[in-house]
Amino acid sequence: MSQPVRIGLIGCGGISRHHAQAVLSLGDEQVLIVATCDVDLSLARARAEQTGAEFVTTDWREVVEHSQVDAVDICLPHDLHAEVAIAAAEAGKHIFVEKPIATTLEDGWRMVHAARRADVRLMVAFVERFEAENQRTKQLLDEGWLGVPVLAQVDHLQDVFIPPGHWARDRERLGGGAIASAGCHRIDLLRWFIGEVEWVSAETYYNPERMQGEIAGVVNMQFTTGALATLSISWMSPYRAFYRKLWLEGTEGCVHNWNGLHIFSRRRPEWSEGFVRLDVEAIDPFAAEMRHFVECVREGKQPLTNGEDALRSQAVAIASYESERTGCRVRPAHLLSQALEGLE
Repeated sequence: MSQPVRIGLIGCGGISRHHAQAVLSLGDEQVLIVATCDVDLSLARARAEQTGAEFVTTDWREVVEHSQVDAVDICLPHDLHAEVAIAAAEAGKHIFVEKPIATTLEDGWRMVHAARRADVRLMVAFVERFEAENQRTKQLLDEGWLGVPVLAQVDHLQDVFIPPGHWARDRERLGGGAIASAGCHRIDLLRWFIGEVEWVSAETYYNPERMQGEIAGVVNMQFTTGALATLSISWMSPYRAFYRKLWLEGTEGCVHNWNGLHIFSRRRPEWSEGFVRLDVEAIDPFAAEMRHFVECVREGKQPLTNGEDALRSQAVAIASYESERTGCRVRPAHLLSQALEGLE
């Protein structure tokens, strides 16, 4: 595809601003937003003004059916992802969808299956994989400077106020709580760094005045390699000393991202006397993410954060809720297998 990829933006709330700006930063030779859609017409018009889109509507079906749209960018409430993505695939449109892929494993698989059947690209917006420090960490792991991963800790701290009546207060619509909505970013990152998760156990904290789902949680993971990791997340942090912390230990070294990316490694002399801060060139992760999606559409290749991969991250988040319910460790792969069996 030599012409620009023409995108229909469906859902014009907060996160869509970052998506729209990413498209604009890449230039109209690569990608254009040609249509905007939101049930709130004023939001759709505002995003059209930002991007230059000429087609504005409150009906997502009109975007999916539009002859000038090559791909859709779905920034809708989580429970609406599956219906819109499946319809887009059936219309031959490529799909870029905000995380999580869907609220259930069954819906996520239906999205994957629809994209496969239509031979269109399906990419889930796990933007943290495109952040400079995380890309450098992945490079350090792949090059062997840390040895074999043994232990990791990731934290995610925010003070999230969801207004009464907002869809995200509804556990069913959100797909859970803080773990499923934002913690999935950290789960996805750990899977990228270390590999697949074998076991999950979790504990959660609820504040019904804030939201129906958990507002804080701790998820413990053991990977198929034997490595261990803990995710801690809070959406009611009174003082955010840090936002997203990473500490990763290997057999030969470790990295952390407090006030910049730092490494210790026994395998390199200049890194073996103590932690050394690494120079990491700043990039716009949203632009990098969108550039990758456009490349995948043009070249017909699978995205880094494709639907199948995103489904495995979602299985870990859902396993945390099953662990909370049963008080037992849970295998994410078993939950995913059960979901797929139910669809056969």
